[in-house]
Amino acid sequence: MKIIDSIFVCFLFISVLVCCQSEPKHDDEPEDEVQSPDEGADTIRITWEKNDPWPFDMPSVQSLRASQKKVFAHYFTQFPISIENLPPHVDYYATNYMSPTGNSAREHYGGYLRNRPLPRTTIVGAWENLDMEEEVRRAIDIGLDGFACDLLYIFDGANYHRSRVIRLMNVANSVDPNFKILIMPDMEVFRTSEQLTIMTEYVKEVSAYPAAYRLDDGRLVISPYNAHSVANNAANAAAWWSNWLDEMRNDGIDIAFLPLFQSWQNYANAFRDISYGMSDWGWASPKTQINGNWLTVAARAREYAQIWMHPIRPQDIRPGQGPIFWEAGNSELYRVMWEHAIMGGADWVHLITWNDYSEHTCMAPSVGTQYSFYDLTAYYTVWFKTGVQPTITEDALYYFYRRHSTELEPAKQTSKFQPASGSDPTLNTVELLAFLTAPAKLEIQTGDATHTMAAPAGITSFQVPIKAGTPVFRMYREEQEKVKMLELTGGFEIKGSISYQDFLYYGGSSTREPVALDFVYKLD
Repeated sequence: MKIIDSIFVCFLFISVLVCCQSEPKHDDEPEDEVQSPDEGADTIRITWEKNDPWPFDMPSVQSLRASQKKVFAHYFTQFPISIENLPPHVDYYATNYMSPTGNSAREHYGGYLRNRPLPRTTIVGAWENLDMEEEVRRAIDIGLDGFACDLLYIFDGANYHRSRVIRLMNVANSVDPNFKILIMPDMEVFRTSEQLTIMTEYVKEVSAYPAAYRLDDGRLVISPYNAHSVANNAANAAAWWSNWLDEMRNDGIDIAFLPLFQSWQNYANAFRDISYGMSDWGWASPKTQINGNWLTVAARAREYAQIWMHPIRPQDIRPGQGPIFWEAGNSELYRVMWEHAIMGGADWVHLITWNDYSEHTCMAPSVGTQYSFYDLTAYYTVWFKTGVQPTITEDALYYFYRRHSTELEPAKQTSKFQPASGSDPTLNTVELLAFLTAPAKLEIQTGDATHTMAAPAGITSFQVPIKAGTPVFRMYREEQEKVKMLELTGGFEIKGSISYQDFLYYGGSSTREPVALDFVYKLD
């Protein structure tokens, strides 16, 4: 499985502005990839403008990079910021992916996607490069070391995946030579002997780019997704990879092998002699995280390999697979997975994902989650890399909730969401996640009900039952005989009736105005 702020960043202009099972593959990209206009026609120059209204002090990029602990976000080439550089209300996201009726084969489950990247206006010039520069700069800004790039289809006419990988390699090195790309061949698509040969040549090709991530000793890091799937059992899979590593070494490419599994413990012993590190795709519900020994996984994995790369995801819903979902508990899953990586002593982190909108695990800025998970990533990345929980310097309120109760019956959607096997019980709550400099009273108003809670300094999660209407979030504190108050109205109305289901947890904060709301998924 693969499993704007009112002041916009870069070229996102205010006028108009995406465990557990095998990954779905996407073969429905528009047939003709639109080529970039001649770069000589570029009439704009984009200047990156930082805009980080975070409630903590962010260390410099250089100091975070000095840490031995690394953070890579899974990059999915299917979902760039723009697919064809059209205005966002008529682009492929709007007319196909996000439309319940855009593709008749998907209408029964309400369409392919419930979320999309933050849209932008049409760009004159090298728009694909500019979009990718935007993504790389966003990742650098929150302390990431690089992207773990999923190597998808490069056969059956799907060469746009390869072109985007090569573009990412070039753009990453151009923007920041120290921002690296961890190569992750997707072994769910490389199956036959011919496909495995193609994969080998593909890895050789991309490994030649300076952005390809290497250890200090010069070894190229390769982390195949579902490494075990090349053979019918663990021993045979490990033998296949051992021969592959020898072949690559004979061609002058020494590899630090970091296989990613599902149920890693089933393969660890067979792979121990060939692996520099190990990883797993992880799980997608918080209670199963807590009860599944994920806090101790790094220590156990280091019995078999030198390092452990810990999986972290915000949520997981899959309209095109069932449709199914795992209950994330608002922001709880993301916070628990980060805390397990930190407290459990993980060496690296694999954020699942930057931009897989088909499984809605994305944490990049988007229409649905806005900057909520992105901003949380900045906080937890600093904590993970420094070993010290950042001090909260400003009060900030974040919210996470669905746009309707999961108990509502959709009027038009015939294939309805079901909890995936192993999911936590379904919740219907509105969450206020408060970052507080001192104790305060929290308040959530939903419908005709108002709920309050006394919260200490630090991070507090306050959840109340979902109700139709637009929730309002407040914080009160007495300071020097005055009352300090933060009030935040949610950016998304909670509906009392729907035609189509949307189980995505939406997000926002008091630190950024909600943006691009015209492009959210249509429930009716």
